[in-house]
Amino acid sequence: MKEEFLKRIEEIVTRSGYECVHVEIRTDFGRMKVQILIDSLGGINVDDCETVSRHVNKFLDDNPELPELDKGRYYLEVSSPGVERPLYSLGDYERFQGREARLRLGKFIGDRKNFTGVINAVRDDNIELETDGGMITIPFEIIKGGNLVYRFEDENENDSKKSRSKRKGSRKK
Repeated sequence: MKEEFLKRIEEIVTRSGYECVHVEIRTDFGRMKVQILIDSLGGINVDDCETVSRHVNKFLDDNPELPELDKGRYYLEVSSPGVERPLYSLGDYERFQGREARLRLGKFIGDRKNFTGVINAVRDDNIELETDGGMITIPFEIIKGGNLVYRFEDENENDSKKSRSKRKGSRKK
């Protein structure tokens, strides 16, 4: 029943013109929470979240008898996955091959449960991750959570490096 409910919400998001990254129903501070992460090629803004929220709210209001809604008492959260986008499926790992990711595992590989590296490939339900220690193969089934890694480049730092470089080149010996 819950899977059907989540699938219907995903369809609403898709019909609204957005990618449905993830839908989750959970109890948060004693209240039912329906959390939806959406994305699009141009990114997501507040208007996009409001649009999806209106469509999903209408569906939820029209179906208060759904057991997933705890007798109609819930709150809805629609947001962007952010720059450190969570990775939920094998398809996510395939889509973001070549990008850096941070993985948290449910079981140890060697003496570690956390890895950061570049997603090299997805083969036979395994993620190949290029880390500082070399290539590691991680079974998808033991991944508790994964997300992309965003490296912020400070523009001022780059500008000061360029300035120092120019000054060094212009010095007389």
